Amino acid sequence: MILKKLLPLAAIISIGFTAPSVSADTFVNAADTVEYRQHAFSMIRDNFGIMAGMVRGEIKYDAATFQQHANAVKHLAHIPLAGFTGVGKNVTTDSDALPAIWTKWSDFESKMNDLINASAELAVAAESGAIRTIAPKFLATAGTCKQCHDNYRAD
Repeated sequence: MILKKLLPLAAIISIGFTAPSVSADTFVNAADTVEYRQHAFSMIRDNFGIMAGMVRGEIKYDAATFQQHANAVKHLAHIPLAGFTGVGKNVTTDSDALPAIWTKWSDFESKMNDLINASAELAVAAESGAIRTIAPKFLATAGTCKQCHDNYRAD
């Protein structure tokens, strides 16, 4: 299971952290689309969890490790949006996605862009190595996740 989650990250690392070019016609069926976005969010969650542990003091803070995870989230944040368009559009089966995503698409897309922007700011803050500089940006990024979870995800 862990290997399955790490393979997408390895692919991202191997291409130098560039966001893949995915269009609405990339996916063969709705199940592929849902799986794509779920894997992307899982990778974001896994990287974010390690940073959260460091910010909370539950995991020993290591600036280089934090930076790696911040950079990963920065690049992963671009990926999930494609999984809400095309063949899988409006698909909530086997998913925590709420139909409101598509009825309030502009707001959802804006919130996803907030995640992209906040995670980029977090990665820049992580370059300082100072947890006092990082913590506010970490909390701001977490807040962008919460915005979508509160409005667009069935928890």
